[in-house]
Amino acid sequence: MFFVEARYHRDASRVGAHVRYIAHREEGLTDGRRREIYGIGDRYRAMRGDELAIRKALREDARGLRGPVYFRFILTVDNTAAERFRRLDGSFCDRVVRDAVEKTFRGAARGAQGVFAIHQHGGVGRPAHPHVHALLSPRFQNGMAVHLSPVRIQRVRERWEREVLIGLERQERRLDRARHAPSPTPFPRRRDRDDERLHPLLPVRTSPRRENQLELFTTARRSLRSTRGDTWVTRWLRFGRRPSRWHQDPERAARRAVFRLASKAMPAPMRDDLWLVRGLRGSALRQR
Repeated sequence: MFFVEARYHRDASRVGAHVRYIAHREEGLTDGRRREIYGIGDRYRAMRGDELAIRKALREDARGLRGPVYFRFILTVDNTAAERFRRLDGSFCDRVVRDAVEKTFRGAARGAQGVFAIHQHGGVGRPAHPHVHALLSPRFQNGMAVHLSPVRIQRVRERWEREVLIGLERQERRLDRARHAPSPTPFPRRRDRDDERLHPLLPVRTSPRRENQLELFTTARRSLRSTRGDTWVTRWLRFGRRPSRWHQDPERAARRAVFRLASKAMPAPMRDDLWLVRGLRGSALRQR
């Protein structure tokens, strides 16, 4: 059975001693070490465990109130839950308890703010088990004075037990999934990879060049048979089959090919005049 103890007092001078107790006092905690102090509510959560700032804030919250009430909670678990906590790692254990405390006060005492710390020592005849010491501010987050009735304290106890059990089940399911996860498949060797195998239906064929001829025209003879009746394509492929032109002067050969194709697209009278001028120019150059 989960146990929740709630006590209160109205003396603001005792706040410092309570904060020091939840942060420092525990069996085996020596040499000035302290445990982490967590905040309840945005204001105390933003202090990030600053002990001096927390004491000052708790005392300042009592100003202006006729009878400020400081509630101090001790939230424990039963032996069954303690044994389940022992199977978890320390970080997972703290995460379950911390989430359970925040959800408990947010759901059963909405608006409450303060600080808490997680203790791990056990009692007489009990195994070591996690439990929480929490100290609430005398003001809610909206500035109103705190008042927790016995009915609301009972809701805190019920909500605390439910949230702890839900958190334990969640972490245990994660551990079971990690324990039964399939082993990783080894990466295949280089020669066994599918993306590097040659497909039997798509053989790779390399065609060597013919006398430094461009690869565009290596299959021109076979292409000529498939383009019978199309004089434009036939003339282009025949021109490209002449290896000496492309080997000796590729730039000149390309200009001549473009000139031939452009002249074929002109009207017949304009094409004849252009070839006539080109012939006269060529003869004049040869005469020089």
